[in-house]
Amino acid sequence: MLPLPAGGWPHLLAMAALAALAGGLAAVERKGALQLMLSRPLVLAPVLGWLLGDAQGGLLLGVPLELLFLGGVNLGGNLPDNESLLAGLLTAAVVPAGMALGSGVDPTLATLGLALLFPLALYGRRLERASEMRNTQLFEEALARVARGDTRAARVNLRGLLLPFGCALGVLCSPLLAWVRASSGPALLAALEGGWHAVWAVAAACAIRAIRDHRAPWIAGVSAAAVIAVAMAVRGMW
Repeated sequence: MLPLPAGGWPHLLAMAALAALAGGLAAVERKGALQLMLSRPLVLAPVLGWLLGDAQGGLLLGVPLELLFLGGVNLGGNLPDNESLLAGLLTAAVVPAGMALGSGVDPTLATLGLALLFPLALYGRRLERASEMRNTQLFEEALARVARGDTRAARVNLRGLLLPFGCALGVLCSPLLAWVRASSGPALLAALEGGWHAVWAVAAACAIRAIRDHRAPWIAGVSAAAVIAVAMAVRGMW
């Protein structure tokens, strides 16, 4: 049987509704309204984690994601990797999984979720572009129906709002993530825990690369190596 949070499927469905609402609003804020950077991982992940019942777990996920995508800014025609999609889905999947296991968001669960979902940041750019093209088609369809006197034409645009609310899928898939984590052996768990240190090392390096300085790549490489070395020393691997 798949692990579930306290309250079972009714609670999980309620969490899915909250995740869909938060993810949808973040997607709209990212490009369509305000653009106050409230959809950045550093904000979205803790807020979504709080809505789901674990703000600290959301913050644990949001900080390294923010560092990873620190250099990507959504301005004008620039379309960076979709950090909001990754932050929303990762938090929506990992937080309920941690609640189901009773461990909260720990390094092994965070690494496992990130390894499975990270491609969404890259694919999310294509998905976002496809969504915008689809919205343009819906807009033109609505105008054509208005010209024909169709009073229900305004409802056509509502279809374009469905895609950003996909964070609900992360919550619904969280029992499977919890099951994979619970079924993992000691060797895999140790690797996943060590992988979380590597994630932080890469995140720190990416943040330094965002500095507009010709020495940034060199500083990034040295910083990543230093973080990994310190983490391994602390864990007693040397």
